[in-house]
Amino acid sequence: FFSFSSSMSSFDTVTDIERMMKLVSIAALAASASAFVPANTGGPSSTQLRVEIGSTGVEFENVAREWRCKYSPGPSGGPDDSESLKACQSLLDEYLPKLKELPGAQITRQVCGGCLDFKVSITQPLKEHGDWAEADYGPIEGEFMEKLKAIDGTSMHETQEITFETL
Repeated sequence: FFSFSSSMSSFDTVTDIERMMKLVSIAALAASASAFVPANTGGPSSTQLRVEIGSTGVEFENVAREWRCKYSPGPSGGPDDSESLKACQSLLDEYLPKLKELPGAQITRQVCGGCLDFKVSITQPLKEHGDWAEADYGPIEGEFMEKLKAIDGTSMHETQEITFETL
């Protein structure tokens, strides 16, 4: 059973409750719906939807969709002259305006020169993320990942949903 902690006075209809349940389910942040219980923060209420994973104390109101791959090192053996990293960044530059148009989205990029990770995280409040998830992240994710996979020297192309909170 899902329960939500929110300053929303009530949901308008049973359909709204069912939709919220589906949004959290889509977020794939727990093995089953029974893992979510009301968040009791004791602090001031927020207009954001907030949930807790079971009784773990892990509360969240933001979800990130991460796109990632490994890029290949350049001739120097590192990232400084990596053509695949340069191409990954160019692809992100191409899609950044579209990503910034997503409701409530904050975009971050992470690059590791040691393990050769290139990652893009799109963080949104739970409800807005759920709306995007219901649309299968389309069309942006499919297009981006297809182009990322086409970059020579990249491998291990993956996507993942994770909670993302500033503490």
